[in-house]
Amino acid sequence: MLCSNATGSEKLKPLVIGKSQNPRCFKGIRLQNLPVTYKANKKAWMTTAIFSEFCVKWDKQLKRQKRKILLLLDNCTAHPQSIPNLTQIKIVFLPPNTASVIQPMDAGIVKNMKHFYRKEVLKKNRFKHWTPKQTSIST
Repeated sequence: MLCSNATGSEKLKPLVIGKSQNPRCFKGIRLQNLPVTYKANKKAWMTTAIFSEFCVKWDKQLKRQKRKILLLLDNCTAHPQSIPNLTQIKIVFLPPNTASVIQPMDAGIVKNMKHFYRKEVLKKNRFKHWTPKQTSIST
């Protein structure tokens, strides 16, 4: 999940949802040190519980900063109609069938992020098991 303000000048740490609580690819890596927040569930989907936990933590952070925000959401089933005890976040739902038109994250930002992420993963893994062939140069 990606989240930013309207201008893109302030971005939250991306939330990545996987299937495994402790993926093998993170062996030896502390999840807290990742550049993303990692959560897991059986289908690797956003759930109401994960989204609510995310909002509650964010609300506490905003309270420490003495800030209040308006959070615009689409009608995804993981977005609950209300989250109790949010004092710094006011949630407003976009009208049905308008998210793809007026929601900035649906305007290609998520697609671009996934593209560049996959490109970086491939770049890092391409030479992991590659060893150069022995060549001889004759003079």
